[in-house]
Amino acid sequence: MSLLTIAASGMQSQSQQLDAIANNIANVNTVGYASVNPTFADNLTQVYGQPLPVQGLPDRQTPAGLWLGTGAHAVFNHANFALGSDKTTQNPLDMAIVGDGFFTVALSTGQVGYTRAGNFIASHDAKTGKTYLALPDGTRVLSQSGQPLDLTGIAVNTLRVAPDGTLSGTTMNGVPVQIGTLGLAYIAHPGSALYSVGDSVYALNPGYRATTNATPGAPPSLFGQVHGFMLEQSNVSLTEQMTQLVATQQAYEMSSTAVSIANKMMGLENQLR
Repeated sequence: MSLLTIAASGMQSQSQQLDAIANNIANVNTVGYASVNPTFADNLTQVYGQPLPVQGLPDRQTPAGLWLGTGAHAVFNHANFALGSDKTTQNPLDMAIVGDGFFTVALSTGQVGYTRAGNFIASHDAKTGKTYLALPDGTRVLSQSGQPLDLTGIAVNTLRVAPDGTLSGTTMNGVPVQIGTLGLAYIAHPGSALYSVGDSVYALNPGYRATTNATPGAPPSLFGQVHGFMLEQSNVSLTEQMTQLVATQQAYEMSSTAVSIANKMMGLENQLR
């Protein structure tokens, strides 16, 4: 029975790994996408005891008793925030951070979201008549003060960004203006601190915090430099993912074979008289 349980656990774990690999491959061309790798942990371990005189022998290097594993399970999808390559574009709304910082955005839940994807658009709000800097789905990009960046009246093709995130442009009447400063954030250990909310946007897990460019005393170098007319590409390595795909498929097949063998062994056991 333990063989069947362990093999089934292996199939489930490898299936989750395959899902992650497939998702990574599907997003190989997604701007600012961070590849994902599931983290696995042991299931409960069965321990069979030994007679007391055997325990505590001076030369014994392993714990007393027989320790048998019961498989593994996925506990966390770990995002890899290694920097992707940068691609030059012709769009003044395209921006990339060269460094470890994140753009900040306003999530529908009221939380602050974090993203490396700088493929921004000018989103018009029909209710207010205002135009905001936003992600392609309309999620608004935040300024250093935590407010949506207002582009109302700005000729979008004149928009420029300084390395510190300061935005400037020209009005429809040709008047140069300072629009504001992008809200930038630095997050230590982002692979553990952040969870995905979709479309390369992340939110903070409980117990973690972000340092922003509005934090007093925070060094500007912490957030990297913002470059206009540029996008950070996905950090997915297609070669690595295809290699993992083959290895994971083979592991899945081995677990499937183990299930079949366990089934045959149990059948033989049932036939014993």
